[in-house]
Amino acid sequence: MSNETAVNNKTGKPDELLKIVDRMSPDGIMTLFDVIENEKNEFMLDREKRAILRETLGYDDRTADSWKTAADVLKRFDTSELVMKYPQQAKNTLITILGIFPATRIASLFVDRVPEDLLSTILGYSLAASPDHLLHLLVDHQANMIATRNAGYMQAEPEFAGKRSLAFVTKDDLLFSEMRKLVETNDDEEDRIVGTRDGTVRLVRWDEKKWRYRRNANATNDKVIVMGDIPGAKNDIKLMEPRFEKYGVKYGWIGGCAYVDADLRKIRGRYVYDAFLAEFSSLPLPPELKKDKKMRLDVKTGLKAALAAPLLAKDLYDDTYAVKRQMLFYGLIRLYYGHLEEFLNETL
Repeated sequence: MSNETAVNNKTGKPDELLKIVDRMSPDGIMTLFDVIENEKNEFMLDREKRAILRETLGYDDRTADSWKTAADVLKRFDTSELVMKYPQQAKNTLITILGIFPATRIASLFVDRVPEDLLSTILGYSLAASPDHLLHLLVDHQANMIATRNAGYMQAEPEFAGKRSLAFVTKDDLLFSEMRKLVETNDDEEDRIVGTRDGTVRLVRWDEKKWRYRRNANATNDKVIVMGDIPGAKNDIKLMEPRFEKYGVKYGWIGGCAYVDADLRKIRGRYVYDAFLAEFSSLPLPPELKKDKKMRLDVKTGLKAALAAPLLAKDLYDDTYAVKRQMLFYGLIRLYYGHLEEFLNETL
């Protein structure tokens, strides 16, 4: 990328961060890669950051899901070979990583770790001006990214063969995958609609930040289902009138947002959990779901967590997570077969 091509597509003005990286020497790029690798605890990846890196660098979902830190991404490369043989890809990788972490964190680490002569060379200023200048550029770059992201959040979902969009907010990939299968299955009977009217709904996934941004802007024009512990949902869950409530699982909706919530405290106790699991297993679950080891649909799965037996911390976490996941799937199945079409048809 030349200085002439390092232009922000939104404004037409040179992007200073791109220009800085573009004029860096291979040694300078390697130094910044070293900072990222050595400070791995400062560069933790959440789902959104993994998605940005995956799309930019061209990796598959499974590979991206294995990344915990930016250093894990760099392990995919021999960075010295990357910098020397594929300098443009090395620059693109560095720019992407710079863009997804808080500017203040990056600036402070770089000022502490990058040699003084390199900082001066990168920025083209005296060392006294370098830290503030670097921070300013990173903050501006991050602000531009946030503004671009928020503009994308406000874009209407594209129409698809006349189908209405149903947005789905969840941290669980399996929940989304199974909900999409339910919505896309032609399961209506001659005399009644099952779940949703066949061929009329397109399920789209929103991340938590998009939902919160649209909700706070009062711009949730599409119907939305929010599953589980999503920040910002608890107040609405308290205010909504439940349409279903059993075994600590409840759902309902306010306006265009439906919420499915699971309270583990309500299911503690062997006989309560046994009854829940028996009922859940009797529902029309997809065969692959019953076989999925992550669902662990057997009585032993949740009893250790439900009865709070003494366990290693990891076992307690794993079992509690499995039970919570079962509860959310139970709520999802109940919503789909019980009230989803009613929710979709209710006027906002």
